[in-house]
Amino acid sequence: MANFTALVTFAPDVDRDAFARRLGAATLVQPTLPGTFEGGDLIAHFRHANGAADILADPAVAHVDGATYESIGGGGEEPGLQGGIYRCLLLAVNPEATEAQVRQLEAETLAMPRYIKSIRNWRLSRVTQAIGARPWTHVWEQEYADLGGLLGPYMTNPYHWARVDRWFDPECPEHIVDTRLCHSFCALPRSIL
Repeated sequence: MANFTALVTFAPDVDRDAFARRLGAATLVQPTLPGTFEGGDLIAHFRHANGAADILADPAVAHVDGATYESIGGGGEEPGLQGGIYRCLLLAVNPEATEAQVRQLEAETLAMPRYIKSIRNWRLSRVTQAIGARPWTHVWEQEYADLGGLLGPYMTNPYHWARVDRWFDPECPEHIVDTRLCHSFCALPRSIL
């Protein structure tokens, strides 16, 4: 099943609450938290691709980075997580990357929860339709019990730095991911993964 996630940046002086109420079919509509990078003002997640047209046509929206995508792998340590943090990373792999490089990036990303125990639930997906600043190729979603799990153990874990970040670092020979990313996170009323 295709999912759709939009990282919405609002036009000035709009009623953000009214916009959020118009997204009735969304499984998650939450303002982003401080510390996002190119992550918009609001995250809207749908379990279908139909939400894109409504968001893009709304005059309250100045910009959207988003994607329709299909899961290639995921799992959970706490599927019924109540509260916590939802994190979404949109990334674009260089079209010149080899299939073997892309598969290795995907495998190493999906292995992160084995080494980073603060990740409670996760899903890695390939993008079927991208919206925004880049031709997004992947969506990496995680859920955490609290913000500390994302900003602490996830960001500082040696596996993250030694295995996965080399794909993102332009100074590494293995670099295949565009440096323009969307790293966004918000409060999570209930698990969506």
